[in-house]
Amino acid sequence: MQHLSAQESSLLLAQLTAELAIEFAESYLTHLDGLSHSIFHQETLRRQVRDKEIGDALLYSICALGSKFSPKSEHRAMEDPLMKEAKRLVQADLENVCIENVQTCILLSLLSAGNCQTSSEILFLRIAIGMAEVLQLNFSADDPSIVSETALRTWWSLYILDRWCSSGLGIPRHLDNPHCPDSSPLPIDETSFKCLRPSSSNQNSSRTPGVFAHMVTLIQHFGHIQGVNRAMAKGDMVPKVKCDAIKRIGQKLESWRTDLPENMQMTIQNIYSHQQNDLGGHFIALHLVFHHLSALVYFNSLEIKEPSYMGQEGHIALCKSHASSFSSLLHISRQMSGCQQNYPTVGHMTTVASAVLLHTLLFGEPEDIPKARQELNTNFEALIELRQYWPATEAMINRLMTFQKICLLSTESHKLDGWMVRFLLEHSLGLMKRNLPIIPQTLDIESEDFTTRTNELLQEGRYTNFDLFNLPQSF
Repeated sequence: MQHLSAQESSLLLAQLTAELAIEFAESYLTHLDGLSHSIFHQETLRRQVRDKEIGDALLYSICALGSKFSPKSEHRAMEDPLMKEAKRLVQADLENVCIENVQTCILLSLLSAGNCQTSSEILFLRIAIGMAEVLQLNFSADDPSIVSETALRTWWSLYILDRWCSSGLGIPRHLDNPHCPDSSPLPIDETSFKCLRPSSSNQNSSRTPGVFAHMVTLIQHFGHIQGVNRAMAKGDMVPKVKCDAIKRIGQKLESWRTDLPENMQMTIQNIYSHQQNDLGGHFIALHLVFHHLSALVYFNSLEIKEPSYMGQEGHIALCKSHASSFSSLLHISRQMSGCQQNYPTVGHMTTVASAVLLHTLLFGEPEDIPKARQELNTNFEALIELRQYWPATEAMINRLMTFQKICLLSTESHKLDGWMVRFLLEHSLGLMKRNLPIIPQTLDIESEDFTTRTNELLQEGRYTNFDLFNLPQSF
């Protein structure tokens, strides 16, 4: 992101007319609201922006995010000054503990995450969590209203973001795993929430869970998955204990999927149905996370090691199936209007799925290669597309290219060690140097032997030259 002088920033901020603010807010609602977070009642936000009943810090945060997706370069250039001014305003108002400042900090955390500002990402998220705890946003009124449901959705958004952010930085989570719905009720479904009107409550609501509520119950498993992977990476789990741990968490995720109501099961018909209600992207995001978490559970099975543990072949098949399903679903999302996945975490999840596909490409059966290569290519295209909006995606692309080189150098590339834990979980941290046995020992990236091996694999269809996709950024 280019550095602007104070004068240039002021000039750009002055261009934020009322009409442009409405346009940017609509862009934010279209591309981001309800995917990684759900913190607004859409019609209420539209009215507040239109009638200028919204604080500048929150407005600028929303507009900074919305400007990312503008086809006009002069509008995209407004992101940086809008974000900086939003930060300045909220920092000057930190002691004003209110939901608007919570929402502002959530959006600033999201902006920071996608723009490679990891310290700011966690800082603004923790400020938002602290304010939310003071406000007790997790205690919702019995009868849903716009105010109470927005507060509840904001609380659960923080819960979800806390899981992703802490994992990405390798630090402890702040919010404890709740026992739903005793400590905090789950949000009502999106259609009921959308139909709420000011100064009224939904008296007939039975609190039917919607897409966002199911995302909450899914992400509750993330902490356990992280713990199991970190324990396995230490290398002190005997095969049976490891197998049992994988099986238990895998069964929990599968139970989550099978317990979904019929309209939440992954079918093409359900995608179209949710798309008609402007929830296609939300629905796809839910199932992308399911496949991502499932691939994480079984990733350890990909390590080529003798003797294998009982059940390893089945776990390998499950890992590859989930990575393939993720990639196929991501590709579908890019073909359907209103279903695109344009939030930063998608880049990391796509990289993990691609690492599994690389295993098939390099070590799988010949008949499995064409499908894996096609999915790997479409994943990389998705990463290049996402990079237009989120500079942090560049690091995800580099991680994937680095991992492919390691796969070419060593047969232990998929070993679940400390390096792989960082690759799979700690997406906000840089990769370290990885020490693995090289086969043959004379092989290195700069050698002619490496080039020869790469060309041989390319001829066999077992190598993807990402450099052909990785052209300079353009919008």
